[in-house]
Amino acid sequence: MNFRDQKLTCEVCSHSFIFTVTEQRAMHKAGQEVVAPTRCPDCRMSDPETGRCSGRIKWFNHERGYGFIVKPNGGEVFFHRSHVIGEPLVSLDEGLPVTFEEVEASKGPEAHEVKVMTQ
Repeated sequence: MNFRDQKLTCEVCSHSFIFTVTEQRAMHKAGQEVVAPTRCPDCRMSDPETGRCSGRIKWFNHERGYGFIVKPNGGEVFFHRSHVIGEPLVSLDEGLPVTFEEVEASKGPEAHEVKVMTQ
């Protein structure tokens, strides 16, 4: 099969992204039909019904009240304790799974409405 990188535009956020040869080969190897995605990697990570993203807490500084969430693609998003919703938490430990709304803030992407997932 002949694979090549394809430049596409996300139908959700309108950002350009590359459907890579590596992704195409992985789909082919897994026995899947190689079809170009209609959403960029970030939009594919969010729940299409709610728009919420998923990730895990990379680290959190309890004294300062902020930390970072790592997304499945390796990207990181800043969050502040004021944006954590639900039950008051004693500890926001490394590796804890969360869902969140990603918003573009003045200093870059931030996670708002962060909710800890029950394991």
